[in-house]
Amino acid sequence: MVVTARRGARYSARAMPAEYESGDHFRRVVDAFFLLGETTVGFTTRELGERLGVDQRSAQRYIAFLRDEIGIDFEKTGHRHRIGVGTKLPPIQLDPYQATTVLVALRLLQQMRTDNDQALVGALARLGSALRVPVVNRYLAMLMASVERRPVDGERRQVERTVIDGFVQCRPVEVEYTDGKGQTSKRVLRPYFLEPRAEARTIYVFAHDSVSKEVRPFRLDRIGRAHLLGEIFTVPDDFDIDALVAGSWGIWQGTGQDEVVLRFDAEAAPRVRATLWHPSARYTDRGNGGVELRLRVASEVEMRPWVLGWGAMVEVVEPASLREHVAESMRRGAEMYGPEGGG
Repeated sequence: MVVTARRGARYSARAMPAEYESGDHFRRVVDAFFLLGETTVGFTTRELGERLGVDQRSAQRYIAFLRDEIGIDFEKTGHRHRIGVGTKLPPIQLDPYQATTVLVALRLLQQMRTDNDQALVGALARLGSALRVPVVNRYLAMLMASVERRPVDGERRQVERTVIDGFVQCRPVEVEYTDGKGQTSKRVLRPYFLEPRAEARTIYVFAHDSVSKEVRPFRLDRIGRAHLLGEIFTVPDDFDIDALVAGSWGIWQGTGQDEVVLRFDAEAAPRVRATLWHPSARYTDRGNGGVELRLRVASEVEMRPWVLGWGAMVEVVEPASLREHVAESMRRGAEMYGPEGGG
């Protein structure tokens, strides 16, 4: 005998609980949804618990959550449960603030891409059809149209998809990588994380590198060729992307620490104070309306373009290497734009 459990309309836009399930619990609820949707015979709650690595009571709670809170239909045959045939997830339940956050994140990704990225187009289309925030939907459609007007770079996208396959499937990827000096090398990467850097308009792959035997960042757009390998790797439990980049200005790693001291004039001071540029940043007001910024980074070299972008509104006090670089750059610029320069 088959009993169909119907708690609420199958496709109704049920409101999510005030507090979303989080962490391992939420991940297991999602895993339970896919397991129960992919079986034709169903699972007992004991079997489901064994698959998920939890006890029978927890498996029962996951089914109850999917049925009562999400509105998923279940079919029950004896003691076996499975998701009803044809059941689909309801529209994504994001409030206006959450939906706007997603929009801003996707807008940033769109700005970082220069070609027609079909994965981005697909994500925009699915979100647009699922969200119920009209103004966000309208801008998602505009973003999708803008991306689709760009040229297609199939070879580039295929390389990136291979790296993403390695990340998602935990499989090593053999690549040809060209570093900042133009030197190309072959290496095997085990992708642990994809880290976007807005200021560089690119994405870095944090991966265990077969050459250096270390976890290092690699610019995704500098990977020329990529081939997915067959073995499976495990990301170490102690891998923490936030801890890894915490001491850097961007993504550079290193055991050293550079103490950086910058003095901004009164014109730049409000913009400097408005942003927490680094976790270690400390601000001190100066008597002339300016502000002094102190911070500690793995390497000052990564900061150089940002400091130069402030022009004459900033003075580098420390370290000497950064001060000398900025001074030399400004001297060369003055010569270029002076009466005798140009041409």
